[in-house]
Amino acid sequence: MKTRTIFSLAIIATILASSVPMVPVFAAEDSIAERAFPSPIDAFSATLEGASFEYSAKTSVGWSSWTEYESDGDVGPGDESELIMLPRGTTALRVRGITNADVIHPITVSHEPVKTRVAAVSSVAMPSVISRSDWGATEDYLFKAPVVQNAPNDVAKGDTGGNTSAVSQRVKDCQSAQQNFPGEFSLASTVKQDAQGRAYLWPMQYSKEVKLLAVHHSALVIKDDPRPAVERVRALYKYHAVTNGWGDVGYNFLIDEEGKVYEGRLGGKYVVGGHAYCNNVGTLGIVMMGNFEIEQPSDAQAKALQRLLASLAKDYNIDVTKSVQFHGRKFDSPIVRHRDLLSTLCPGYYLSEAFGQVVKNVQTGNLNASVVFPKKSSSSSSSAPNVILNSEDALKQAPGISFIGRNAVTINPGGKQRLSFMYTADQSGAYEGKKVADVKLSDQRIKLWLDDGRVQIPITKGVLLQSDLPAFETASLQLIVQSPMDAGVYSMDIGGIHFTLSVSGRRTRSGEYTNPFSGNNAMIVVPMSSPRSTAVVARVRPQSRVSSTPVSSSSTSSSASSSYSWSTVVPTASSNTSKTIRIRLSASAAPSVAFSDKGSVNGVAVNGGTTFDLLPRGSECEVRSKGERIMSDSVLRFSSSVSGILTVSGIAGKTRSYRGTIECRIINGTLALINELPIEDYMAGLAEEPDSEPYEKQRAFAIAARTYAAYYTDPANRKFPGMPYDGSDDPALFQVYSGVGFTAANPNWLRAATSTQGEVLMIGGKIIKPPYFSSDDGRTRSPSEAGWKNFPFAEVFVSKPDPWCAGMTLRGHGVGMSGCGAKAQALEGKSGEQILQYYYPGTLLGRL
Repeated sequence: MKTRTIFSLAIIATILASSVPMVPVFAAEDSIAERAFPSPIDAFSATLEGASFEYSAKTSVGWSSWTEYESDGDVGPGDESELIMLPRGTTALRVRGITNADVIHPITVSHEPVKTRVAAVSSVAMPSVISRSDWGATEDYLFKAPVVQNAPNDVAKGDTGGNTSAVSQRVKDCQSAQQNFPGEFSLASTVKQDAQGRAYLWPMQYSKEVKLLAVHHSALVIKDDPRPAVERVRALYKYHAVTNGWGDVGYNFLIDEEGKVYEGRLGGKYVVGGHAYCNNVGTLGIVMMGNFEIEQPSDAQAKALQRLLASLAKDYNIDVTKSVQFHGRKFDSPIVRHRDLLSTLCPGYYLSEAFGQVVKNVQTGNLNASVVFPKKSSSSSSSAPNVILNSEDALKQAPGISFIGRNAVTINPGGKQRLSFMYTADQSGAYEGKKVADVKLSDQRIKLWLDDGRVQIPITKGVLLQSDLPAFETASLQLIVQSPMDAGVYSMDIGGIHFTLSVSGRRTRSGEYTNPFSGNNAMIVVPMSSPRSTAVVARVRPQSRVSSTPVSSSSTSSSASSSYSWSTVVPTASSNTSKTIRIRLSASAAPSVAFSDKGSVNGVAVNGGTTFDLLPRGSECEVRSKGERIMSDSVLRFSSSVSGILTVSGIAGKTRSYRGTIECRIINGTLALINELPIEDYMAGLAEEPDSEPYEKQRAFAIAARTYAAYYTDPANRKFPGMPYDGSDDPALFQVYSGVGFTAANPNWLRAATSTQGEVLMIGGKIIKPPYFSSDDGRTRSPSEAGWKNFPFAEVFVSKPDPWCAGMTLRGHGVGMSGCGAKAQALEGKSGEQILQYYYPGTLLGRL
């Protein structure tokens, strides 16, 4: 929020006594505007003439050194600066970069103590809130004319920003949200005057419901400021109410460094605040007093925040464990940061990085739990050595990659072994796609994969993180190594950790794994859910000895210490366990099906390494092996019982691998192969958006393509009426589906599909049919223009400008989302959800 730095007398004295000169941003000959005040002031703001300015305060000890004003990047020329606190006793100001001293707006506050001091310090009770009258809110501000004429506006209050392209886009986004989600901006009621008939500068407007609890920081430095906290609260109130001309403070609640909670915006429950541009209706704003870019919240303050959030969630019937749809976006929790709503640094580095702990503590009811804030990086901490951990070491993990277990591996020729690594992000967090470990193999016959529980992604030169990781959180990376077929001693280095592979004994049959869980230093493995996890990596956090549940014997050997365990934050089993899809493959007249491991045909066991040829035999499919007839039936179902993967030749002239079941039928006299599999496994093999495309475009198309496919799994919406399948791998008829090979070659697409798992576009609880196409000439087409009559939810697909595609040729039907527009928006920094919101306005993200 728009508030700034504090200087104490001690700091000023230190600066004045320093022998090291400060280098000003502005030259000494720049014009200086000076303004004296009849009585000391506490803070000020100023109307900006440029992007920045410098100021110097005069106190009883003289003029302070020049200090540069720096905004958070959301104000510009013509805007009011953020609030700047001054040392006590300031009687004059000098400014460089502002030529007119009249645009300096001083603020003075009462120095009276709080009338009642009821702090939120109880370990069990919800926080008591200090009322406006007790902390000294001047209610006359509700009616007085403002210093700076900013007309009150329930939508625009908050950080509106300056005259930049980013802000212009913010306004456009707001207009789009109002158009697409008008219900979320509608009010329950408005109160325009008080009981005496006095008109409010800012009428009290009331939300119909509260969906989000948004947390901010004031950006006012607490450290070394001798003021009582209430004086900073009063200054912030006056800045909003008088200087900004709102008539009141924008936050619903304020929390000081002692953990005291203050009542903010007048009006009681459901009153609309002014804390986040275009996100005020339907939300509450809570500000933590402090500048958490450069200092940490106090323990009392963080605990008070947790208790206040829990109390508000109860009062407003908010389920803090569930995700929320707001303005067409999905939030994993109704407890959010200001930066989750808008492009801003708020609530600062320290609180932002530790915010997940706050949310978790509220969700679990552990409201008196302390929050561990990150530490600033140093040259030594960023290069912490990689170590091989035992289970006790894992409880005190340092940033970087580490291995739990023995780095001397004994394995059979051709055998496979699972290796469990842990990667812990540093204070900056880690992004998906980041290389977290270099890989060096002594022999190219050593094979290495990253296992996500569904596909095994080949690793050649490095291990890439498969999802974003917040600061100081840990991801489990499950790697599989396969040894060469020849006996001998080999080596490999993964993330600087050296491994020796002693290969001896009989050759391993296909699909066999060497048991990695033997010895006193057994690995701790985070098990993936079956048939797959919803995330490629599982975030893990160590638990205490007392409260932990022992790791199951299926995950570790009995020799592993039971005094320690890992709490695995593994997502629940995906919706693919219940939602399946049947896709007809473009099979030749005589395809074949190969088993790399054990499986079955119509329940009859099949050994690995077996290949079957398929031929039509009247109304039946016939199975042959090496020319010998094995069986025939009207329906033959092939499935793997180990890897879940079958390899099929003769698919559009190629050999491809597929998950799930392969079914052989005779349809209209022709042999047909149908791949039946969970819809999320189908999505992983959907070959419409390769990794050459921007990631957010891939995410947008993953949601749209899943929605399209799911629409046709409904018996009421058959794409192929009367047929025993839902879709086809022929793009002219349905979607481009290539199976496991595409997944392995395009790991970004897999991440895109995984990150949106189960998400579909809906209206009124119904899945829509979302068309999409390649390119247009600057505008999309409506269904009627494409010749589609009675198209469901046609109002969503009205023709709209598509300026990103101007000058291109119309390729496709032109209805819905364009590939060219989605790509350009992704390159502009738009999220997949924002892209979908533009092309499919009025829809909401739901789950299968």
